[in-house]
Amino acid sequence: MLRVLWNEMKKIWTWKMLGLLFIVNLILFFLVIEFEIEYFPNGRPELDSYRIGMEMIEKYGIEMDEEDIADFKQVYEAQVTEADRYLQARSEFVEVGWDTYEKYRAYDPFEHPEERKEELDFQLMHEEQVDLFWELQERERLIEFHDWKEVGLESIIADSPEPQKTRYVELLENRMFQLYPEVAIRNFDRFIEGVAATILISVLLVVSPIYLQDRNRRLLDLQYTTEKGRALYRTKVLAGTLSSFWVVTGLLAVYFVIYAQNKTSPYFDVPIHMFIGKEYWYDPTFFQYIVLCTIGIYVLSFVFVFLAMGFSTIMPNYVALIGIQIPLVIWMIGDGFNRLLTGMIDLWTAKWMVPTVYIVFVIVSVGVMVYLSKREKKRDISM
Repeated sequence: MLRVLWNEMKKIWTWKMLGLLFIVNLILFFLVIEFEIEYFPNGRPELDSYRIGMEMIEKYGIEMDEEDIADFKQVYEAQVTEADRYLQARSEFVEVGWDTYEKYRAYDPFEHPEERKEELDFQLMHEEQVDLFWELQERERLIEFHDWKEVGLESIIADSPEPQKTRYVELLENRMFQLYPEVAIRNFDRFIEGVAATILISVLLVVSPIYLQDRNRRLLDLQYTTEKGRALYRTKVLAGTLSSFWVVTGLLAVYFVIYAQNKTSPYFDVPIHMFIGKEYWYDPTFFQYIVLCTIGIYVLSFVFVFLAMGFSTIMPNYVALIGIQIPLVIWMIGDGFNRLLTGMIDLWTAKWMVPTVYIVFVIVSVGVMVYLSKREKKRDISM
C-alpha cells in the first residue's frame, strides 16, 4: 500500500510540475503579494499610522482606558505647541497668516483658494515632508474617531437590524471602541487574500491532471481488470490530498516568512475590534485572526482539491477540465476570499452564512469523492 502510494505521489511530483509551481508562484507573487510587502507602510499618512500605532502599543498596551486616551490627547496638544513654534520660526508661513497650527489647519483650499498658501502647504507636506505635521493629522483622526464613536454607535444601533443591533449594544455597553490605526490588519487582509489565491491555483495545478492523465494514456483499461487496480482510485485520492497538504503548508510557511518583514508582530495581541474600520461578531486577537484565516485557507483548498479530482475523473480532456474550473477560481479570487476568508466574521455578513457555506462546501466536495470512488469501483472498463 505504502509503495503504491509513494509511486502515485512520484507521478504527481515530477520535475516539470515542480518547475511549473515555481514559475506560477513567482509570477503570482509579483502580481498579487509583493506590493503588500515592498510598499508597507504605503507612503503617507499610512507610515504615520503605523508608527503611531506601534507607539500606542508600546506605551499603553493592547487596550486603552480613559486615562490612556487623556494622555494621548496631551501628547497631541504638546505636538500642536511644537508645530506653533515651527510655523512661527518660518517667516514665509507667518507672512500668509499661518503663525499657529490651528490657523494652518483652518485653511480650506476649496472654499478660499490662495495660490501662495497652496504652495506652502505642498512644500511643508510633500517636498519637506515634515514628520510633525503628518503625525498631527493622524493623531487628530484617531482622536476624532474615538470621540465620535460613542455617538456614532448609538446612531448605528437605532438603524441596525436585530442581529447586528445586539452586537453593537454589546460593544457600546462594554465600551469596546476602535482606537488603533487599521494599517496593519488591512495590510494583512490584502496580503492573505493574495496568498490564498496563489495557493488555490497551485493546488489545482497539482491535482487536476491526476486521473485524466491516466485515462488519456489508457492505463485505466489495464488497472480496472483487477480488484487492486480499481482500489487504486482511492490511493490516488490519498496521494492528491497529501500532495495538496504539502503544497498548502509549504507555501504558507514561505509566504508567512516573507510577511514577517512587515514587522506587525507588536499588533498580534491587540483584539481586532480595537482596530479602526470593520466591526466583527467575535473578539479574537490579531494573531488569532491570522490563525483563523490560515485554517480557512486549508479548508477551502481541500474543498477545491476534492472538486478538482472529481472533475479530473469525469472531464473528457484538459480543455474541458480547465474550462469547468475557471469560473470557480475567478469567483473565489474576485469575491469569494473577501467573503469567506477575510470577511468570515464581519458584522455585516450574516453570522450563520460563512459557517454554513463551509459546511456545504465540505459535504459536497467529500460527497463527490465518495460517490466517484464507489462508481469507479463498479465502472465497466468500456465506459
